Amino acid sequence: TMEDTIWKVLIFLAPLCPICQNMTFDLRQIEVDFADAPVEFVGVFPNESTTQEQIDAFQATYGLSMSLCLDTLSLADSLGAMWTPEAFVLDGQNSVVYQGRINDRYFAPGKRKPKTRKRDLDAALRDCLAGRGVAMPKTDAVGCPIEGRALPKQGRSGSH
Repeated sequence: TMEDTIWKVLIFLAPLCPICQNMTFDLRQIEVDFADAPVEFVGVFPNESTTQEQIDAFQATYGLSMSLCLDTLSLADSLGAMWTPEAFVLDGQNSVVYQGRINDRYFAPGKRKPKTRKRDLDAALRDCLAGRGVAMPKTDAVGCPIEGRALPKQGRSGSH
């Protein structure tokens, strides 16, 4: 039943990506906000160049509670992840119900807003837990490209 659903949040991360580093504050807040909810957070490091030592250092530096792991299951490939950070929310059947950014603080690499207005991942999880469809199931992630991806141009035309 719906009540037994464990929602899984996969967040693709890279240890040296500045946006990933800056987003850890927001991720810690989300971990706290959903600590009592049936939500499991996993930080996945998809880049081949990432080492376990880097992941351990990232966890120690930024204090995330979620488990962090190398992408040994090729989750980035199966989900079509392109960026770090990029978040995916999966339902009990492992269907993707949300894909995209954590929030709207960055509108381009290195370009951030003074204030975060849209907390997309938070909103998606609240929709899930309330038993309704996610209002905004896909947003554009902004960050560093995952290694080895043939990428579409980042940002939409006319957004300058």
